[in-house]
Amino acid sequence: MTFYYRPTVTEAFASVQYIMTEANFGWLIRSVHRWSASMMVLMMILHVFRVYLTGGFKKPRELTWVTGVVLAVLTASFGVTGYSLPWDQIGYWAVKIVTGVPEAIPVIGSSLVELLRGSASVGQSTLTRFYSLHTFVLPLLTAVFMLMHFPMIPKLAKGMGHNYYGEPAWPNDLLYIFPVVILGTIACNVGLAVLEPSMIGEPADPFATPLEILPEWYFFPVFQILRTVPNKLLGVLLMVSVPAGLLTVPFFENVNKFQNPFRRPVATTVFLIGTAVALWLGIGATLPIEKSLTLGLF
Repeated sequence: MTFYYRPTVTEAFASVQYIMTEANFGWLIRSVHRWSASMMVLMMILHVFRVYLTGGFKKPRELTWVTGVVLAVLTASFGVTGYSLPWDQIGYWAVKIVTGVPEAIPVIGSSLVELLRGSASVGQSTLTRFYSLHTFVLPLLTAVFMLMHFPMIPKLAKGMGHNYYGEPAWPNDLLYIFPVVILGTIACNVGLAVLEPSMIGEPADPFATPLEILPEWYFFPVFQILRTVPNKLLGVLLMVSVPAGLLTVPFFENVNKFQNPFRRPVATTVFLIGTAVALWLGIGATLPIEKSLTLGLF
């Protein structure tokens, strides 16, 4: 897509339209790109859930867990930066809201906003920054942390037991199943792209606020926090508390040596409450604000 995309506020929208309508299989490539992003986030969330519940972050896996949390944050950053690149109405106003969030931070808030936007308002400098982050900086950082995250897995996987034939699970089963999983995922994404292709809305208009701004599903809880928490600083703290809390998990949970979730009642309770709150916020984000906190039940 970078062959045709032009990262300027005057040409970005038209270039995405060209990709969707004129470039060979452009609509399919862009749709697969979108569905692959959603699938990647979903798999990442399920992976974090599994590792947390099974105590996979305990000694000697602390570094693997920490680098994994950083990779999760980088994955979310791809979503934030990529959302703006078509420079349509939803993308423009979403970026304006997101880049305005740090303004709530005392002392340095205004400087952070200007650093993100590149100027006092959202414009060409903002698009250039987000394009650079999405296509160069974030992929580079992701590669670095993947190199830190993955080399630990074979060493730690040696203790994963044996298969039905008495052979070690690593690499006999786990390594050879990867190509099958990858091919299956690609086929699934292509199918979803054909059934539900990615669309593009109206060009960005700084003078016309959309009636409804709804991000991708994996940002629903964050979106709900932003629109329902009256104190912006409190909203920022709530959003930052999730990755910050995940980073500290290995150092607090190592007190309990058990990995079975039923032998770790505190950790399991925290997981269940956190999941319930995330679902509550996510579902509420899809409803009108007056019904969002009660999910429309009353």
